[in-house]
Amino acid sequence: MKAFSLILLAIGCAVVLYYGNAYWQERTTSSPPPHPEKVAETGADPVEEETPDYKSLLANWPEEAKDSFMNDLQTGTPYKLAIVGSPALGEGENGWSRQVKEELENTFGESLEVTIYEYDSTSIKFVNGEPADEVLEADPDLVLLEPFSLSDNSKLVGSKDNLESIRILNRRLKEQKEEAVLILQPPHPITGATYYPEQIEELKAFAKEQDIPYLDHWTAWPEEDETLEKYVTESQETPDEKGHEVWASYLLDYFIADE
Repeated sequence: MKAFSLILLAIGCAVVLYYGNAYWQERTTSSPPPHPEKVAETGADPVEEETPDYKSLLANWPEEAKDSFMNDLQTGTPYKLAIVGSPALGEGENGWSRQVKEELENTFGESLEVTIYEYDSTSIKFVNGEPADEVLEADPDLVLLEPFSLSDNSKLVGSKDNLESIRILNRRLKEQKEEAVLILQPPHPITGATYYPEQIEELKAFAKEQDIPYLDHWTAWPEEDETLEKYVTESQETPDEKGHEVWASYLLDYFIADE
């Protein structure tokens, strides 16, 4: 009797083991692999960010500026561009200078650092005072200068003094950093002016004589006074919204050649 009981117990254990093993095999075979999404993600190829074609973007820049920018790019040093001038820059009211700064930094990213220096000054006070020191202390690689020509005109500073102030700034800039570049541009055009356009022609001729790049954005503005008056404020000291857009668009076409 005892032997019979042991046989029954052995048979029972065998049955339990058989069905338990069969149940486990069914569960492990039919269950999906855990976290299929994660498996797929792990096997995916990494997404590579596109590197901007800097040489194409810089196509219009002076050769010295192109070379300096590319050298700084290789060393991971931000290239410094300073936008300098009178209240015509519109720095505090989404003027052309701010539009240009934002678009350039969006395009070039951390490789380009743009700073706006706006001063309610004449050219002589600028170059002989703290404003010029402030600009140069920032050690810019490129200075885009609106040389206070309209401010000088309204405050009876002559063209010779205006041009001399540019010479002084350019000399100081080159003494500080030999490869630094100065680019000139006029302030905005105004209506009903006689002497002012002549001053701007002198500025343009001076830039050519001194081999300084000159951005003649006047070519993008309306020539007729009746139309032009819609692009400047009533006082004509600064552009209005339309004027800032025209000015910014011209400069962006120059500084971002691939756009």
